[in-house]
Amino acid sequence: MSTQRPITDRILEQLQGSKTCEFDALVASSPEFNSSDIYQEISRLSRAGKIVITRGVGVFSIKQTAVVS
Repeated sequence: MSTQRPITDRILEQLQGSKTCEFDALVASSPEFNSSDIYQEISRLSRAGKIVITRGVGVFSIKQTAVVS
């Protein structure tokens, strides 16, 4: 049985290799989490200053603000 990585680690790992990532792509690449859980964690990370959310018409883009160790 494999262990599931925490949602925070998964989101930051996805953002590490790219400049920006759309919310839908993040959800698609993390099937072990539902979109509501990902949205809540992205909101928390944004309030903590670890990521920036850019809202467009029907699109959310997310990028990491700084490299997280």
